[in-house]
Amino acid sequence: MHMKEGNSVAMALPVVRPSQEEPTLPPAGKQFSNQLAAAVRSTNWSYAIFWSISTSRPGVLTWKDGFYNGEIKTRKVTSSADLSADQLVLQRSEQLRELYESLLSGQCDHRARRPAGALSPEDLGDAEWYYTVCMSYAFRPGQGLPGRSFASNEHVWLCNAQCADTKTFQRALLAKTASIQTVACIPLMGGVLELGTTNTVSFRPVKHMTFSF
Repeated sequence: MHMKEGNSVAMALPVVRPSQEEPTLPPAGKQFSNQLAAAVRSTNWSYAIFWSISTSRPGVLTWKDGFYNGEIKTRKVTSSADLSADQLVLQRSEQLRELYESLLSGQCDHRARRPAGALSPEDLGDAEWYYTVCMSYAFRPGQGLPGRSFASNEHVWLCNAQCADTKTFQRALLAKTASIQTVACIPLMGGVLELGTTNTVSFRPVKHMTFSF
């Protein structure tokens, strides 16, 4: 199925439904975060997000976990210990989530109460802002790219995401600011894996994008 709106092209493709032996919910904690990291870093895309049905908002897909692999504007570390490159990348995703939570709680301006390595809004580049703002989104089945992928149990591949109609891609304006070019949504483990990149990527088989799960 092909859909065109403006300069955007979205493609939905059939996917093999999971077997009964596969889990319907993602494993909690660090293991799943590491799997997300492996998925996005193996493809060298900018970010990965896992959307799953909310426990507090039945029937609504919300942010479950994510991994940021894009450009970093300001590097801050939360420990004086030497960190490997891999540890620094993993730490950035945690810092962005902590910043989002501090913004929600209204504590972001109280810098004296926050750890020395905590991020402030001015520390973020455009792609980091895009990733952080995504944490606030929610989708009903059939709504937005994640909702469409979830409802149809099909892959959705969006090229020229920054030019898409907002009916196709609600975050198109944010994507334009962050130079996000390609977004893929893949039904996975009872939710949806979303991958995005600042590069233009023609459709390719997505099996290798989910090998870590």
